[in-house]
Amino acid sequence: MNLRYRLKKKWCGFWQKYRLKSQAKNVRKLFIFLFFVWLLGSILTIISQWYFAADTHTSVIDYIQYLWIVIIELVSGFDIPDTIKLHTVSRLISIFMLVMGIVVVGLFTGQIISMFVHVLQRSEYFPEKPENFLFESPIIICGKSSKLYNIIRNLRKSIFSRNREIVIVDKEADRIKNIDKESFYDTWYLAGDPGDRNVLQNAIGKRDCRVVILSGDLKDNQYSDSTAINTALAIEAFDEKVHTVLEIAHHQNVPHYASTKINDWISVSEYSLKLISQSALQPGIANVYSRLLGNEIKNSKSNQIYFSATPLTEYFVGKSYREIKIIFCEELSHLDITLIGFVKYLKDEEKKKLGLTLRNSNYFIQINPIHRVNDIHDNSEFVQQAGKIIFYKDTILNKNDMLVYLSQKEYNFNKILKDYLTGR
Repeated sequence: MNLRYRLKKKWCGFWQKYRLKSQAKNVRKLFIFLFFVWLLGSILTIISQWYFAADTHTSVIDYIQYLWIVIIELVSGFDIPDTIKLHTVSRLISIFMLVMGIVVVGLFTGQIISMFVHVLQRSEYFPEKPENFLFESPIIICGKSSKLYNIIRNLRKSIFSRNREIVIVDKEADRIKNIDKESFYDTWYLAGDPGDRNVLQNAIGKRDCRVVILSGDLKDNQYSDSTAINTALAIEAFDEKVHTVLEIAHHQNVPHYASTKINDWISVSEYSLKLISQSALQPGIANVYSRLLGNEIKNSKSNQIYFSATPLTEYFVGKSYREIKIIFCEELSHLDITLIGFVKYLKDEEKKKLGLTLRNSNYFIQINPIHRVNDIHDNSEFVQQAGKIIFYKDTILNKNDMLVYLSQKEYNFNKILKDYLTGR
């Protein structure tokens, strides 16, 4: 994130925080009001003096001085000096100008006070996202839920969110308190319907935007997923490049999403049931899942699942997954990495041939590829089992493919292999 971008974001955030746009509009109206009061007061004073005290004036310049006199009355609140003789009617106009000056000063002071009161009242809440500033690659969370704080905490623990803003979008987002300002840094709110196109236009980032859509806390209502799915469809219709992750509260709704372009959906009830069942049959499974999901352990770094960067390191291109795994076990054994699979890039015609629906993606994730049986003589890199595609360990990886590995940190394989080959 470059310095210019950060400075502009801070300035736009400051502008939004102190509501300077609306304050500027109010000040502009105040000055317009002040101008017309000054002009009207000056004209009335000149007419009064010309009509009731014309003998005390020798030229037009004598009348022009009242333009300055009215300015003094309005702005400073001081009465005119005794050297200037005003008629009784003109003095009444002067009193009116003095009163209007007090009103103008009071209105201006009230604007300043209301601005600071608003800032103080909002100090315990998340800052509002700037209206006219698009974030580069934000993570947008749609919906208000009791899980919101824990989701933000987990996002902030990952290095992948280091340079990403988090934007909470909901009709009541302005009422969500910031209970941990240190952990919830660079987190903003945007009040409005996340399915509204105008709201999305302000929320969606310039590039690589991720959206998490929460289904809410209505667990007893089978229709609680409807708002979430409508939001997801609105986002996909607005920009297909946005990666959407949808939370599904009720497993029976999963089949409705199969034909959509939503990238990922998480059926909470399905995962919880599987975890509970496996934990009952195999004690300790829950702890394994917890470690894999990146939970921190005391005095140590947590393991997480990573994808290697694309394009794939040239040293790996043209090699099979089996060969690459041997390289990690023998030549790169000093790295604390466990390969668990790969991601195969498939062209649209290949997806169609295989009958795959990858939902707005050309990447097929294969975890723990299977061993190729020796009596199979075809040259295919995969097999169909129970209607599913499973790739072999002997699948050749290309530059558009990725490796999936378990580690405590992300590795730059280009640099590691360059150093290794140089020193070999």
